[in-house]
Order: sequence, then C-alpha cells, then structure tokens
Amino acid sequence: MEEISPSESQVLLTHFDWNLQRLAEVLKQDQNDYFKGAALQRFRHTYDIAIKAIRSISRWKNLSCQTDEQCFRTALENGWLEKQHPWAEMIEDYKQINQKPQTDTESVYLKLASYHKAFSYLFTNLKVLS
Repeated sequence: MEEISPSESQVLLTHFDWNLQRLAEVLKQDQNDYFKGAALQRFRHTYDIAIKAIRSISRWKNLSCQTDEQCFRTALENGWLEKQHPWAEMIEDYKQINQKPQTDTESVYLKLASYHKAFSYLFTNLKVLS
C-alpha cells in the first residue's frame, strides 16, 4: 500500500501551528532587546506562513488571493478572520519591520500579543477547512 503524502495546505498548517507556538513562547520571555528582536522575527515568520496557508486554501476553493491585502480580504469575506481585527495595520507593521533600517519596532512589538491571538483564530478556522 502506497502512503499518501499530506496536502500542501496540511503541511503549511503544521508550520503555521509551530510558528504560533514559537511566537507565544518568545512573547513570554523578558522584554529585552534580544527577545523583542526574536519576537519580531517570529511575527515575520508567522505572517509569511499565514499568507501561504491562506493562498493554498484559496487556490483549493478557487478564490482570488494574489497580494497580502487580497488574501486577508478573501479570508475575511469567508469568515476565516475576525472582522474587528485591524488587518490593514498588521500588513503595514509587517512591511515596516521588513524595511532597512527598521524604525519604531517598539510599537509593533507591543501589538504582537494581539496579532498572535488573531493568527490563532485564523489557524483554527483554516484547520477546519483542510
């Protein structure tokens, strides 16, 4: 009997879950420069994998998802995201921490706990779909 490999979405969701756990762990650490930098890096990874997971499931459901904004809009329209979360702000924060030199990372760091909660909600809804 040939073993069936997991779908792309399932693999991405496994990585999404792992990144969520690592983000939660680093947010519990001391608030020094090292752990703040690690938390921002973990946010970046979690964001990236969230977009990949949304794209994968969107492709599977024949939904449009080209840009990050469009992916979040598709997820929102399909009930995968919390409506009250400021997703546009998260996208801007993601772009901000990817710029060189990074500026005002402290304000982004202070939002990471709420971003983690929003990502967890998204993960739970995507997991049900896969």
